[in-house]
Amino acid sequence: MIFQRAVSVLLAAILSYSDPSFALDLVDPNAPAAYFATTTSTNATYVVAMNFVRNGDIYIHMHSSTSCSWFGVGIGDQMDGAAMMVAYKAANGTGVVTSVRRASEGQSEPVWMGDKDPEGPRYEPIFTDQYAPAANTAKKGGIQISHGLCRNCSSFGSMKLDYTSKQQPFIFAIGPDSKLESDELNAPLRRHEFYGHFTMDMTVSTSNSSTIYGRVPAPNLPEADGAVADSLFATQDASEVIDGHEDGESALRAHAVFLCLAFVFIFPLGALLLRILQSVLWHGVAQVVGVLFVLVGFGLGVQLSHHYNRSRNFDSAHQVLGLIIFATVLIQLGLGVVHHFIYRRTKQPTIISKIHLFLGPSLILLAIINGGLGFNLAQNHRDNVPYGIVVAVVAVMFIAIRLWLLFKRRPSSYRPDHESLEA
Repeated sequence: MIFQRAVSVLLAAILSYSDPSFALDLVDPNAPAAYFATTTSTNATYVVAMNFVRNGDIYIHMHSSTSCSWFGVGIGDQMDGAAMMVAYKAANGTGVVTSVRRASEGQSEPVWMGDKDPEGPRYEPIFTDQYAPAANTAKKGGIQISHGLCRNCSSFGSMKLDYTSKQQPFIFAIGPDSKLESDELNAPLRRHEFYGHFTMDMTVSTSNSSTIYGRVPAPNLPEADGAVADSLFATQDASEVIDGHEDGESALRAHAVFLCLAFVFIFPLGALLLRILQSVLWHGVAQVVGVLFVLVGFGLGVQLSHHYNRSRNFDSAHQVLGLIIFATVLIQLGLGVVHHFIYRRTKQPTIISKIHLFLGPSLILLAIINGGLGFNLAQNHRDNVPYGIVVAVVAVMFIAIRLWLLFKRRPSSYRPDHESLEA
C-alpha cells in the first residue's frame, strides 16, 4: 500500500513537471471552498466556487448557461482596477477559454493582462479532476464550465485578498445572448447583461498556511457525497447577490437608432420632399433634423468607443469612415446654406449646388455601408440581416416614388438649384 502511494506521488511529480495541472488530482482533496450561485430573471445561471491559497493562487470552478456569451468574476467591490477571470466558448464551440484580465479604464471592457511577465497572473485549465469530467467544455443548450488554477491572481488588481476576512467582496457579470467563440485570450466582449456583487468567507475557503497547494472545488456542494453533477450548486459560505443589476447596451442601441433614422429615413425623405413639394424650405427642415440626429448619434459613438478595447484607439474601419462621414455631413449642410444665400443675391445657379446634389446621395450610400460595419464592430452580426432588409425596403420605396414622379409629371422648368429657402 505504501509502495503504491509512493508510486502515485512519484508519477504525479513527473506529470507535474511537463504539465502542472496533472499533479493537482492528488493534492489536498479536502481543500476548503466557498460557493456562490444565482439565477437571473432570464433564467441564466451563474456559479463560482473558489479555494484560495496564501501564495496568491486561486483554484476556481465557474460556470454559466451557454446562452451567455461570456461570464466572469473579479476581486473587489468595484470594476475599476479589479483583477478578473473571464471565460467564453472556444473557437470550436465546445471548449471554454479563460482569460485573466483587468479593468484598467474605469467602467470599461477589461484588458487581457498578457503573458510576458513570468511572475504575472496566468490561468491554467485543469482537465484531470475525476469529479469534473466536463471541465472546460460547453454543451449547447446547457452550461459552459471554466475549471482551473489562476496563478498569482490575488494581488495584481487594485484590491488584494484579505485571507482573514469573513466578507471579502467580489464582483461578477455575465454577457448577453450572442455568439462569442474564440481561442484568443483578448477576445472582444459585449457589455454585460447582468452584474452584481457578493462576499465570501475567506476564513473557511483558504487553505491553511502550511500548504502552497489547493484544489479546484468539486462541481457540487460537499454534502452531495462526490456525485458528479453541475446542477447541485447552492450558495455556501458566501452572501446572496448584492446590488444585482440587469444591464444592456442601451447607449449602443441609441447610437444605431439615431444614425439609422438619419441616413435611412430622414435624409432620403428630405430629398423626396424637394421633388414632391418643390420647396427647398421643407427640404432644408428635414435635412437640419437629420443633422441633429447625426450629432446625437456621433456623440454617443465617441463616448461608447472609450468603453471597448476594440474601439478605444479609433482605428477601426467603422470609426474612420464614421469620422469622414460626420465631417462631410457638416460640409454638405454648409454647401446647401451657402448656395441658397448666393442664389438669393444673384438669382443664378452655382457650382456649389451641383456638388451638393452629387454629395448627398453619395453620403447616404456610404453611411448605409458603414452601418453594417458598425454592427460587426459591436459584435452584433445578427442585426445586419434586419438592417439589410429595412435598407432594401426603403431603397425600393424611394426608387418607386422617384420613378412615379418622373413619369407622372410633365416636364417643367423646376430646378432645385434655382430656388431660394422661401416657401
